[in-house]
Amino acid sequence: MRPRMCLRTRVTRAFEDAVLLFAGGLVLWAAWLALSFVWSFGVLVVAVFRDDYGVPCKEAFAYVPARIPEGATDLRCRSHGIMDMTFQVTFRMPQEDLDAWVAESFPDRRPPDRNPFLRGSCEADLCVGVMRERTDRSHQGALSIALTVRHAADGTTLVSFDAGEP
Repeated sequence: MRPRMCLRTRVTRAFEDAVLLFAGGLVLWAAWLALSFVWSFGVLVVAVFRDDYGVPCKEAFAYVPARIPEGATDLRCRSHGIMDMTFQVTFRMPQEDLDAWVAESFPDRRPPDRNPFLRGSCEADLCVGVMRERTDRSHQGALSIALTVRHAADGTTLVSFDAGEP
């Protein structure tokens, strides 16, 4: 025959079981919440840092603002970021049209020695930096632009620029 438990022991055991059940539920809820956060944050990180987020080049050039050069080929325009606008653009253009296009598109460019994007000397054939003040309302779009140019033997020029907000 089984010994009888006193009423106080049964109440204590029931209370302990309820506390353990609540604690187990709390742990499962916290684990679910943590996994949900990791899943959501992971999707956000992938969206921000993936390299193949192509955008229409008209949108990227309008953000700079600059016109797409005549004879431009191999246009590739990408955008990074969700909160801030950042564009990376690469294209080829005729070498003889480069100086006029740079002068027209970036009248507020800085000389190479005052280019804030370069650490040391310019490794390309031409480096152009543009920094615009946030408070200057005369400019729309990009506040910082870093442009590099590499001349090719076939008479074309590979132009790359990053435009965004610092």
